[in-house]
Amino acid sequence: MFFLWPVLSMAQERSTVQSVILNESKLRINGTSNVNDFECVYEEELESDTLSHQVEITEAFANIQGDRLELVVESFDCGKRGINRDFRNTLKSKEYPNIHIEVLQVSAINGIPDKASVSIELAGVTNIYDVQLKDVSLEGGLIRVFGEQNVQMSDFGLEPPTALFGLIKVRDRLKISFTLQVIQA
Repeated sequence: MFFLWPVLSMAQERSTVQSVILNESKLRINGTSNVNDFECVYEEELESDTLSHQVEITEAFANIQGDRLELVVESFDCGKRGINRDFRNTLKSKEYPNIHIEVLQVSAINGIPDKASVSIELAGVTNIYDVQLKDVSLEGGLIRVFGEQNVQMSDFGLEPPTALFGLIKVRDRLKISFTLQVIQA
């Protein structure tokens, strides 16, 4: 996983790394409407299996292959049945039941990861974002990282939902926030 930079920073060649995302990891999608805010929390374990990735470290970047998460749209809980239904319909969960996230490259400053180039596939559309990593820490083999990324639903060809004959309108912008806890396998 890209969070293993401190462990691998001595290597300049391609290495295979295995890691496990721990249950304490969280992913949230926050949005707003003209009436209130909402938060959809991913309720499943992010990934309990061992992930295997190819990592190539250079002075400023780590190129990653095989670092891909699949999130089940139905596993997001927005707190209310109606919001859950609208969220799933907006993301076209019947046609596209999963969100795919793939880390492509990580950059570092002074050996500490600070930005990740991430591919997000949602409703059949893929976009690449440079995600600013915040609060990256390494303690006894446990790596913690927090990050946030704003995305527009329209970037994925999605139209923000409305309710009550258009009186309630969800804004186009969503904030994805994550806290990942990873150990090397």
